[in-house]
Amino acid sequence: MVKFWAVSTVMTRQNKVPVNLAEFDGMDFTLALIPFWDMANHAYPDVKGHEDRCVAETCYNAGSEQLECTLTREIDATFAGVPIFIVYGARTDAEFLVHNGFVCPQNPYTSVQRRFTLVPAIPLYKERSHLLELLGMPNTGAFSFGLNVLSRLPEPISPELISLARVSAMNETELEHYTITEVNERQKLASYHSLLPVELCARTDRWLATVMKIMLLRYPTTIEQDEALLKANRQMHHIRRLLIEYRLEEKLTLRSWVMVVSK
Repeated sequence: MVKFWAVSTVMTRQNKVPVNLAEFDGMDFTLALIPFWDMANHAYPDVKGHEDRCVAETCYNAGSEQLECTLTREIDATFAGVPIFIVYGARTDAEFLVHNGFVCPQNPYTSVQRRFTLVPAIPLYKERSHLLELLGMPNTGAFSFGLNVLSRLPEPISPELISLARVSAMNETELEHYTITEVNERQKLASYHSLLPVELCARTDRWLATVMKIMLLRYPTTIEQDEALLKANRQMHHIRRLLIEYRLEEKLTLRSWVMVVSK
């Protein structure tokens, strides 16, 4: 496993650089290691908590045929010793952990996968299952979701999960309506940003909050205990710290869906 991680780490340090651009027809690229880039930590310049960080942005200058870095703000002598950050990309916390060896707090691009299912014991199970089938959605599986707030994902929750949540929260009248309605109207159920009846949206939020809360209870520690662990044990092994940080960010993502209902 250590060998695989080492190879993965080196591979992610390679950067695609344009070459042979005398004529823009047939543009070609090569992979290169760029000195000093690995000395910079990651930051998103337009994300809460990162706004005051000096971030280097890179573009290719076709005229000089070279990569050029520019800073998001001016630096003078008074800023001596101020760290410069770069953007490692729009990655999930799992990708950052595996490929880059860190976890990004409140990562707006993070995504968590959990197993969800349409419970056979609930009332109107057959009707709910049939509606999911009409939507082309499974009634069980590992579905993804990001932060409920601050997420930069196109959809903070996957079509499979939002469909399951809405169908699970419907009453008999709503189930009948969306089963016999036109396809375009029905497909609105599969998009988180669709405009739907307020009552259905409220029940969907409560369903998600309940399920996410149950998942939080399955962890061996609470959010507060993880935060205390990280604060009190400054000298813990770095791998253990990373795993606790990753676990904490998962819990915070889950809690973001619980907090919506409790507000």
